[in-house]
Amino acid sequence: MTGTTKSPAARAPTRAGRLGGAALWLVHALGDSSQASASLLTSSLSTSFDLLAPDWPGAGETPFEPHVADLDGLADWLARAVDGHAPTGPVGLVGHSLGAVVAVRAVSRLPRVVGVFSIEGNLTAADAYLSGLATAFETPQEYRDHLLGLVSSLAQGSDSGRSEALWRYHANLTLAAPQALWRIGRSAVAASRMDALGDEYRALSVPSLYYWSRENTPPETQDYIRRHALHNVEFAGGHWPMVERPRETVNQIAAFTPLPDLTSGVGTMSKDTIYLDYDATTPLLPEVVERAAALLGDAS
Repeated sequence: MTGTTKSPAARAPTRAGRLGGAALWLVHALGDSSQASASLLTSSLSTSFDLLAPDWPGAGETPFEPHVADLDGLADWLARAVDGHAPTGPVGLVGHSLGAVVAVRAVSRLPRVVGVFSIEGNLTAADAYLSGLATAFETPQEYRDHLLGLVSSLAQGSDSGRSEALWRYHANLTLAAPQALWRIGRSAVAASRMDALGDEYRALSVPSLYYWSRENTPPETQDYIRRHALHNVEFAGGHWPMVERPRETVNQIAAFTPLPDLTSGVGTMSKDTIYLDYDATTPLLPEVVERAAALLGDAS
């Protein structure tokens, strides 16, 4: 008698906001989890969008799946998740670090995507400064142990805001499946050669915005951004702006405006970006919330 082995059940995405509204998916980095997007899930974006933050296989509370252990496997997985949990209406993708690479690859599998907001997504080989370490270790456990020690050391030597982000990442690393970290990290290194990931990003068929900081973006990537005149916005701070500067990050996501034509479901783009004077003591501007609603349209 023959049988089939079912994949372990993925945890449903953390969800907030307008159920049935336009879907905005928040895709975490290697070794991280949906918890990295906690500040976005509770932000003013939730008044306009159906916000969904998944744990990819081998991260957070989702079990490792051996066939989802490279960038293409993750892109396929994300596309299935989007179609399963938000089957109709326009979709926006916000990806962080390697999660932005997964989001970019998922676009070709998701014709409903109208825009990609990349938070320091990998563009050049120099961006694989954590994932690239996977090639230096012979076993997955050695790689994860090294990452845990490295991130702990960085957190102890950082200021309070950056330290919080790093300790959160450290906690998520303890939940990550070593095999997933190791195999996906190696996949990222192979895909990063000759600026191939940057070329994928530039070839996107939908509007995109690259959100980055000079403090942690390698010179090679800064040069790539300039040479190719990527649509971009700079921020000040560490690699997790949604943790360190959540209101400013929310404002920039809201100001990124691929405006969908709701009669056809096809997104069109306004290249204008609102640049706000950031003040954490003031509420999010009403016009920004309105433009956030226009980001993907009201599918309810």
